[in-house]
Amino acid sequence: MDTVTGPPAAMCDIRFRSLEFHLPGDPHALDGLEISDEMRGKLPGLGQEFSYFSEENSTEMAIVAARSAVEESGIDMAEIGLVISAPTLITSYGLEIPAIAVRNALGLWQAECLNVVQGCVGFLSALRLASQFLSVQPGPGNVLVVTACKASTLMDNLNHGSFFWADAAAAAVVTSEPGGGLKVLAYGERSSDQDWGAMRLRHGDRRPYTECSPGDDLLLTVDFPDERAQLDYIVGEQLRCDGLISALLKADDLEATDIEAVFLPSIGANRIPHLLRTHKELRSRVKTDFRYAHMGSVDALFFLDSYLKRNTRCTSARFIAMTPAYTAQWGGVLLGFDA
Repeated sequence: MDTVTGPPAAMCDIRFRSLEFHLPGDPHALDGLEISDEMRGKLPGLGQEFSYFSEENSTEMAIVAARSAVEESGIDMAEIGLVISAPTLITSYGLEIPAIAVRNALGLWQAECLNVVQGCVGFLSALRLASQFLSVQPGPGNVLVVTACKASTLMDNLNHGSFFWADAAAAAVVTSEPGGGLKVLAYGERSSDQDWGAMRLRHGDRRPYTECSPGDDLLLTVDFPDERAQLDYIVGEQLRCDGLISALLKADDLEATDIEAVFLPSIGANRIPHLLRTHKELRSRVKTDFRYAHMGSVDALFFLDSYLKRNTRCTSARFIAMTPAYTAQWGGVLLGFDA
């Protein structure tokens, strides 16, 4: 697939009944970690200042966020017809389906279960799936979407050499019933045609078990075959980000100036000029709080939610929230807000 043009954005028609987050405990200062001089030198450019650590596994964190989202939505448990889980990284038991654990913990006995494995894009992609489900499925008219990122057990000092990660979870209850508030209007993605497997857990189906050393192979790594491949990825990432924005704008016949704010994950403030090389007018509209370490699928909507809570006078606006999935693709949603 061409990384610039790609498929059109998929139209969506759902709104949020609730959007809740679980950032465990108190924030931990990144400059207090035992990190290399190289990573410490990167902190000013990244803008990252603190991270979050959890003693819970990713599914347990997802359950906490899910319970908050259902309670905040004000609906009965029986009104949820589908639970979609989208864990950012490998789950606590590797092959578990967190949606089943969420359903059991909350007693959502009328709900079907679906698990999406799409990295940091998973939460946004799951919103598209929720819209499709609600457009055709009779019965309970709500979907619970959950995600969690447990980076502290998969990375040495919460980084893989480029930026820092954090432990966090998020959950949303969405519906196709009419109403005001925050809505998902479209979902789009742009995928890599090479080096899509550069970011990986080495312990997988590529090598036999006898050759694996869990102490090393269970750490998340970024491993390009050579410097040229890494350079191609950097250029390709800009093209995918640019193409994704163009697709989301086209979905609602918008210009860049129609977008009030853009929300990127906290993967470094220094990347804004590169990622928005074509859509320069959006650079000043990036409202990501880069002080936070990257929280996987949680970031973009967490920053959007924080923005709306700070700007309570907002009556009608359009937003873009987007994120990369490892080195494989960029995904994003066009959102509307109507008070």
